[in-house]
Amino acid sequence: MDYIIGIDGGGTKTEAVAYTLEGKELSRALTGFSNVLIDKKEAIKNIITAIDECNLKIANSLENNKLVAIYLGMAGGESEEVSSFVTRTLTNKYGVKVKVVNDAVIAIAALLKGEDGILTISGTGSISYGVRQGKVKTAGGWGHLLGDEGSGYFIAIEALRLITLEEDMDKYPSNLSKALLKEMGIENRKDIINFVYGSPKGEIAALVPVVVSCAQQGESDAIEILKRGGRELAKTTLIVYESLGFKGHVAIGIKGSILTKISMVREEFENTLKESINQVTIINEEVSPTLGAYYLALKEL
Repeated sequence: MDYIIGIDGGGTKTEAVAYTLEGKELSRALTGFSNVLIDKKEAIKNIITAIDECNLKIANSLENNKLVAIYLGMAGGESEEVSSFVTRTLTNKYGVKVKVVNDAVIAIAALLKGEDGILTISGTGSISYGVRQGKVKTAGGWGHLLGDEGSGYFIAIEALRLITLEEDMDKYPSNLSKALLKEMGIENRKDIINFVYGSPKGEIAALVPVVVSCAQQGESDAIEILKRGGRELAKTTLIVYESLGFKGHVAIGIKGSILTKISMVREEFENTLKESINQVTIINEEVSPTLGAYYLALKEL
């Protein structure tokens, strides 16, 4: 039985899954990080360990099996230096076709089943990726200082800016501001400077549930901030749509808690998209990126 191993390699873990050519899962393995920019030697060791574990499980349960391809999506996979190193190492060891791409490429393929489309992600940060006829385009993803519009960090900072505006205008704190100050454990509004500049971006983004709670209670400022986040994510998505030359219908996958779990953000995101695109299919599914690696590998066999 011929099979493919799809790998999702990240900065904390590596997931490898073996699939038959028909897409049935045969085995899986989970090891440590595979970002070669962290530690090249340790990263490649973790990748090889994951592949070997998959192969061993199959060998112990099936006869006449044959690995025919390894398709790996990893952070930095678009770099020629990274892809060449990993491809060369794995080809020499396993003697099969090996392909290395950016991890976003397999994430898109997993949600869109290997077809063309766009993936927009919004968690602590935000970014949009698109694939059309083999061409890949990204927009956003510049980090919290330069961009990440529509992300959790963006929403939290927009809410904190409201506090600074109220302070400047000698306004009494809104319900949203009071809730944020309480969550941060701050009494003097000017102390938010220390919080913002002294806290990791993840800790700042963790204020988003406060904004959501206030929005659900009808707080107009909170509602507008969430809607603005949705509009910003739509703008980034439309940049990818137009840059890749999509016309008419497009499938758009969404990932990240801001887009998938906050209804006000998602609704504004979809409504803004539909103002510019006649037909949009939104895909929100929990699927392993390794499935995307399988779809892409199958196309190249």
